[in-house]
Amino acid sequence: MKENIKNFIKVANFIADEARKISLYYFKKKLNIKSKSKIIFDPVTVADIKIQKEINKIINKYFPSHSILGEEESIENSSDYQWCIDPIDGTKSFIQGFPIWGTLISLSKKNEIILGIADIPALNERYIGYSKFSYKIINEKKSKLNVRNTIKLRESVLNTTSPYVFANEYDQKIFERLARSVKTVRLGGDCYSYCLLADGHIDIVVESGLKPWDIRALEPIIKNAGGILETWEGNKIHNGGRIIATTSRELFKKASRKMK
Repeated sequence: MKENIKNFIKVANFIADEARKISLYYFKKKLNIKSKSKIIFDPVTVADIKIQKEINKIINKYFPSHSILGEEESIENSSDYQWCIDPIDGTKSFIQGFPIWGTLISLSKKNEIILGIADIPALNERYIGYSKFSYKIINEKKSKLNVRNTIKLRESVLNTTSPYVFANEYDQKIFERLARSVKTVRLGGDCYSYCLLADGHIDIVVESGLKPWDIRALEPIIKNAGGILETWEGNKIHNGGRIIATTSRELFKKASRKMK
């Protein structure tokens, strides 16, 4: 298949469709849950593994020269293109029956993210960003994404998955400092928080200790909706780390000042 954005989008949506079939089959079923870490609870299920294998198989079929960086399995090739996959972002939510988990799919060319999809199967919502476009698909209806225009920190809605899963206690304290300066805080968002920001429902998302597959897909969705997505230090999010998303550069600066 030719390497152009039209074909990349077509394959990425097909990947999301196939991943959704697997994840919904296992959602709210009794599963054998294992932890990938002996130090912290880092769950993985048969759904995570099956989705990763299916996605890798599809990518290898249509773009056999491309590399894949996956949470559960990676494939390295000598290519300008690298797919980055999180088969189930929010596995803890998935195993608890909470519906805001998603499948994250991104494609980078020479380390620049050119396509991102966040599929939220249990809610039947899909968020897509590429080129200068950012939109959602709900019940087969497509609509443009736009962040809202909140400027004042005191009027902002702040989301994070949980400060208890941050990289360290120091980052937790920084988050708590910011939390005292906003209107309200919501915990438990996983990737869906970023989708809500792009769709104009919340204003700030702050997290720490993210991996590339946790965040890459969300960059074109947020940026093309008018938002900002960077590390706490103001760098690119390509390698993960400490992440902040805001509705504007002005709000980013105000939040960042509270985090120093």
